[in-house]
Amino acid sequence: MMTLFKAAGLSTVLAAAVAIAPAAQAQTLVVDVDQIYKDSTAAKSGQQQIEAKYGNQLRGLQSSLEAAVKDWNTQIEAAQKLAKPNTPLPPATQQSLEKARDTLQQAQGRFEDARREVNTVAQYVQLQILDKLIPIAEQIRKDRKAQVVMPRGSVLAFDAAQDITATALQQLNATVTTVSITLPQQQAQGQGAAPTQTTPATKQPQSR
Repeated sequence: MMTLFKAAGLSTVLAAAVAIAPAAQAQTLVVDVDQIYKDSTAAKSGQQQIEAKYGNQLRGLQSSLEAAVKDWNTQIEAAQKLAKPNTPLPPATQQSLEKARDTLQQAQGRFEDARREVNTVAQYVQLQILDKLIPIAEQIRKDRKAQVVMPRGSVLAFDAAQDITATALQQLNATVTTVSITLPQQQAQGQGAAPTQTTPATKQPQSR
């Protein structure tokens, strides 16, 4: 009798597991956020704006940096030819080395500053896209009765049927087509330059 009870109990557990398994498999959806960042209409708008504003500047700074590196190497080679044990370099050679070094450091600093700004702007573009993508993913999750939506790069394996990238991308393109490349702090500075109002401003609700 005990064996019959155990068998019946095991059958019940297995039946429950079979019933739960399909639902569990459908609980997690994935979206390729990197593809969204690259292929969405908003992302392409950001890329085009960044290229238009910073492209020529970056290429010019890179050319200046390459020229400074070349000149520095030339001065080093010239100094090595004149170097003698326990003998200082001629003043003119020393001055040329210092000038080349300073020029190289300045060129490198300007290039790194510009590249850092471009990276910051690119991250701001992605943040704007993500802000629009989240409610889209949430609605798809509800429609599919799923539990969570995860970035595709965060999972080791998944069923292709659970990939909502194409759907999310289509809905995102219908929602937003352009982004701003003006950083919030730059916008605040621009607003701060406006004339001061003489009458008290009405307090506005704070946004999230």
